[in-house]
Amino acid sequence: MTTFVNELRASSAAGGIARIMSPVSRFGPRIMLEAPNDQGNDDDAAAKAAADKEAADKAAADKAAADKAAADKAEADRLAAEQSGMSENEKKLLREVMEKKTKLKEEAAERERLANELKRFEGIDPDAVRKLIEENKAREMSEAEAKGEFDRVKKMMADDAAAREKALQDQIAALSGEKSAAMKTIDKLTIGRDFASSQFIATELVLTPEKARVVYGAHFELKDGKTVAYDKPAGEKDRTILHGADGAPLPFDEALKKIVENDPEKEQLLKVKMKPGGGSNSQQQEPPKNQNETKGLYGVGRIAAALAKKAASAN
Repeated sequence: MTTFVNELRASSAAGGIARIMSPVSRFGPRIMLEAPNDQGNDDDAAAKAAADKEAADKAAADKAAADKAAADKAEADRLAAEQSGMSENEKKLLREVMEKKTKLKEEAAERERLANELKRFEGIDPDAVRKLIEENKAREMSEAEAKGEFDRVKKMMADDAAAREKALQDQIAALSGEKSAAMKTIDKLTIGRDFASSQFIATELVLTPEKARVVYGAHFELKDGKTVAYDKPAGEKDRTILHGADGAPLPFDEALKKIVENDPEKEQLLKVKMKPGGGSNSQQQEPPKNQNETKGLYGVGRIAAALAKKAASAN
């Protein structure tokens, strides 16, 4: 009895629980000592750690937002200080420059996003996938013949292959559509922007950027993320990239100028620049050398005829 009491006291001192087990034997109650339960402490520690992490994340997010707000305010104050001594025209020009810089940053971010999207399509060859399906089908049919279950297994294989091929075709169609849409967006943000912002078009040609692209767009392509110009339109043989004296591809405006200069109908597309004086306030144009081709068209009518001819040759 003394031994039992001592064990009970030792268990209580250690924080354990004495539990009487049944049934009671002839030697008296059976005692099982249980170790202290630390699960509650572990749960509390985990909850505290999660709360601390959430608080730290919130503090970091708040700090980032505050830093951005401070940077935006500093930039706004700087612009306000710059504009304090400016004329209205200077202020307008500064606003336009800042808006253009912002737009360029947005376009760069969009190009990067689209380039990352295109990486998902790398390595996908629809022809190779179709060939693999056919090879698998032929192998499975040979195995079925060897087992003497040709008809039953062939039908199972055919059904399975048809289902897998349809799923693959649907996936290829979806990926092709996404890729096509992405390429159109990239084209708009690169070659389309080059035509839209071209100083050569704005100052030298009678064409708008959209019409200039109809006429000369086939000379330009996107290569390694940059616009490059070719001496001939797409589809013609022996096309070469237009290079400068340093061996690098010509910038857009220089390339377009060279292409226009080689156009036999350039006189119809270049703006007429008359020097002041000369006894005349009106612009004179020489009549077309080939009356049969232009049928007496001048000015806007002549330009429209040239555009129509270019579009027909491009098609």
